[in-house]
Amino acid sequence: MFRATRLLRLEKDAAPAGGRKTQRPAVAGKGARQRPAKASRILAAKLLRTQGRTIPWGHAAIYAAVVIVVAAALAVWDHVYEARQAAMLAPPPPQVLAKNLVESIVGAGTVRNVSVDQRAGALDVTVEDVLTKPGQSRSEMQKNLTTEGTLAIQIVQSRLRSFKTIAIHLVKAGKPLATVRLGPGQKAPTAEFAAGIQ
Repeated sequence: MFRATRLLRLEKDAAPAGGRKTQRPAVAGKGARQRPAKASRILAAKLLRTQGRTIPWGHAAIYAAVVIVVAAALAVWDHVYEARQAAMLAPPPPQVLAKNLVESIVGAGTVRNVSVDQRAGALDVTVEDVLTKPGQSRSEMQKNLTTEGTLAIQIVQSRLRSFKTIAIHLVKAGKPLATVRLGPGQKAPTAEFAAGIQ
């Protein structure tokens, strides 16, 4: 506003007095540049036209649309990112977790079958035996099978507390050797051996 007022004064000072077209120097300050009267009138008119104007509604609408689109894109990206993170951090199904836990004790690739009954809270795992060797006595075989099954039950029970009954079926080349089972209310697992090992 100050600049426009100043330019209007400059324009008045530059107006011809008595019809003569003379140009008087405008004093605007020390070292100020002098402008011709026509140039100052154009500048003053331009300043007056633009002063007090707001942003045109078309520009404001474009700006608002861009902001809305960017905000929507960020919201979608955040939702997708959160869904990926949740999927990565979700625990695996009980069958997969039980298989991994038993294989961590017995050995990789030893679990043949895992069956889960969620209603009854029962877990049955069929495992290929790795501890019994040919030429072992029956007592050594029973001890190894019991140890193998008990350790597998303990590791599964420590992570999957929802199962009331856990049974580990130990087989060798498809032939059943023993079943180590922990039922509801039992403090320690019990072992049942095949006919050749009893």
